[in-house]
Amino acid sequence: MKNLLIYINPKRDFDDEGKIAVKIQIDNSLDLGWKRQDLLLVTNFAYEYNGVKSFVIGDENFCPFCPAASKINVIINLLERKLIEKGTIYWFHDLDAYQLINFAESELEFDKVDILLPDFGRYPKWSTGSFFFKDSSEDIFNSIKNIMYKYQIDEEKAFCVLTRVSYCCHSPQKWFKSYPSPKIPLAKNIYERIKKANITYNFHSFNVGSNYVAALKPIRVAHFHFAPRPINPGNPRPDQLDFFLRGKNRVGVQILPERLVKIFNRYGVK
Repeated sequence: MKNLLIYINPKRDFDDEGKIAVKIQIDNSLDLGWKRQDLLLVTNFAYEYNGVKSFVIGDENFCPFCPAASKINVIINLLERKLIEKGTIYWFHDLDAYQLINFAESELEFDKVDILLPDFGRYPKWSTGSFFFKDSSEDIFNSIKNIMYKYQIDEEKAFCVLTRVSYCCHSPQKWFKSYPSPKIPLAKNIYERIKKANITYNFHSFNVGSNYVAALKPIRVAHFHFAPRPINPGNPRPDQLDFFLRGKNRVGVQILPERLVKIFNRYGVK
């Protein structure tokens, strides 16, 4: 399995949180036993830290209407250039999705599918902050990109459109239900090729009561920003450091192991 991180920024640099997060990611991966050659950091600028050097890709991969969706453009680019090894499982995760413990390929039950990704638990929407894929998924990602650009929506909504998950999303043109236009060709046998992963592989701080019960324990991946974020009155979040590092949450559990807490502390995140 390969460990894939992607960060594309028109400024050709990490933002303030990213400058710390990328170091935590690399240190954490190495601490968990990942080999440097299995860590793939893709950026649109040169970067190197702790023996891991980024693979530099062009600015054209940036998605202007949804920066987070740039990951889809980059994955397609890597697939087209045959830089994704045949038959190998790639684990993509956002820069703010942190691996907590080792997990084996065998537990993923990745047989006979091309993409394995979680949803949001009670929230019926695919979650692309952490997912697994193989080289055989190229046509699926191309379909996702076509939907993204047609409707000017993010990649999670595009996955819903492609798979007809009952989720409504807003485009600049209109409201529409999540089913593809007849003009958008579906990837072949799409419903047999995408599988839902357990939420443990992308655990957030919302719906914590039901999601914690549903998650395999110990939690595999915690997804959170440690830097302050703009307050969203419609979707308030608890203090993320309290929630993940200090165990101040509804389930009364410190989500991050002490091993990883010490890595965060090393960079002044306490």
